Parts: sequence; structure tokens; C-alpha cells
Amino acid sequence: MPPRVFRKLGLLASLSVLLAVLSTGPRATAAEFNFARYKETDLDEFLARRRPATGMDVYPMSPLKLDVTLASHGEPCANGGLKRSLIMSGMPKQDADSLQATNCITVRSAKGRELKVFMQDVVYGFLPNEVPVGGKLSLYAIHAFTSPDGPGLLVNEFLTPRSFPRADKPADTTMTSCGCWTHDEHPGVDFTADKAGAPVAAMADGVIVKIETGEQAPADFPGIGGCGRYVVLKHTYPNGGIVYTRYVQLGRVVGPKGETLRVGATVKAKDTIGEIGPSKVLHFELRPVAPGNTTTDKAWSERYGKMPDMEWSRYETVDPQKFDVASFGGVRKATK
Repeated sequence: MPPRVFRKLGLLASLSVLLAVLSTGPRATAAEFNFARYKETDLDEFLARRRPATGMDVYPMSPLKLDVTLASHGEPCANGGLKRSLIMSGMPKQDADSLQATNCITVRSAKGRELKVFMQDVVYGFLPNEVPVGGKLSLYAIHAFTSPDGPGLLVNEFLTPRSFPRADKPADTTMTSCGCWTHDEHPGVDFTADKAGAPVAAMADGVIVKIETGEQAPADFPGIGGCGRYVVLKHTYPNGGIVYTRYVQLGRVVGPKGETLRVGATVKAKDTIGEIGPSKVLHFELRPVAPGNTTTDKAWSERYGKMPDMEWSRYETVDPQKFDVASFGGVRKATK
């Protein structure tokens, strides 16, 4: 499997509940991460720009594309200055505080000048396996500040020469609107809605095991993503089979009558568990507990191994078009 490539998921017949509730047709979509908005910038010219003698010049998160050479895979770095500059640029404090960007890499310009840059953790996790020291890559970053030591950049994505063929098909070089996954990596299926606030229904009977209420939940691990508010349900079937479903990019997390939902609550199929958010997109995932479907990633174990409400993320997503929930759960199908 190529680096950072998950299967592109399709539609599941048993998701008709979701489609009926969303007042849309069964149209899968991926909202664009606009690579084109990142302005081509020469790193040597950029490093030659004026720097303040003291303090920090804050920039309005200017998007830049830089073609560089990787000088070092980097190390953990203090990000207090980065977060302060983002808040000063207008980012809500709670969003800046939740930002997971704890590592810096060092890159080299065409003329050999080096710069240390921040990189979102969810992106940094892929770097060592994809780019060797001395390798070429393109950074898609925002310019947050400049101090006497140089500019402060936050990398949101990178591409390598192996990635570039994807750019031949603009529709496939996208990310979900939450900025978590590239189109090729998208671990779920998206449904579009006509308007924000439309109800989102449970696929089947289940128990709520996770509620994320942060609108800007941090993107801190591949396959989990930082996609704002979401709800995870655990479905247990007659034969003991377990499937987790996740409903992501919600506007509000509410019950059928607008009541607050809580972890541990039981829901029935077609019960409202949330509402479509302002992106008018519902991201859905299906994760069965099955042999060979469990991540053994050391990073996951270290971060989430002792967090029961994140157990769902241990299991990989599956293709809904190929996964028969009824057979997996030992559910007897009605005969005519």
C-alpha cells in the first residue's frame, strides 16, 4: 500500500437511514483542501525578508508553498510563541490551545540556508517513513510570525515527488473540509446536506461510547483526525460481534427532542444523535472489531491505550460496500 493511502470508501445500503434524514441524494463528496491557495514562495527570498530587532511580527496566517530539502527529521519543540501568534491573528484561544504541533523539522533552501518549522503532529507522524534526510518535498504552510531568529511557519501538509502524480487529477488532491485527510486517505464516506442543522440519525441500535464536543478537535493521529464534533456508537450483535460507527463534523450533539446526549446512553436505529454542521457535510465511519482489523501502532498504544473512550479508534475502517453488517453480527434476515 502506498504511503498514507487508505481505501476510498463507498456507500453502504444499510446507511439509507442517514441518507433519508439528510434530505440529500446518495452523493459522496470530499470538500476541498485548496492546495492552490498556498502561494509559491522561494525560501531563500523569504529568509531574506526583514526581521524585527526585538519581539515578534505577527502575520495573518499567510499560506505559502515552499519546495525544500529535508535537513533533519527534527525533534520536539516549544510552541508557545506559535500559539500566541495564532491567537493574535484571530484564532480562538481554545482552538490554539488544542492545536497539536509539538514537533519541528529542519529544511534547507536551494542555496543551503536552513530553517526550523513547526509541523502538525498528524502530518509529522508520516514524515520519517516518507521522506529521508536529504529528500525533496513541498511544504504547505502558514506564516504565523517572524522573530529576530527568523520566520515561524506551521506546516499543514507536505507532498513528495511520489505524491505529485495525484496532482494530475485536481479532484483527487483534496482533503475533507476539516483538514484531516487527503482524498486518498479518507477513512470513511461523506454525505452532503442541503442545509446546516439537518438531523443525523443512528445507523442501528447502539450505545454512545464517545462524544467530542470541541468544534476544532485536534488532529492528533492518522485515522482519527481533528474533525470537530463527533459521536461514536458501539453496536453489539446477537453473536457477540461488535461494530463501531462514527458520525463526524456535527454542528450540535443532540437527541431526538433536542436534549443533551451523554456517554453510556442507549440509542435506537433512526434516533437523532446530532445535527449537520456549517460545512453541510456528514463524515461517517464503520469500524468492526475483527481479527486483523486492529492497529498495533506503538504511537496509538502510548497515546490512547489507557483511554477507554478511544477504544473505537483501535479498529480500522472498512469499505461499507463490501461489509455485510447483518452477516457479521449473525442477524437473521427476514424471508418473504
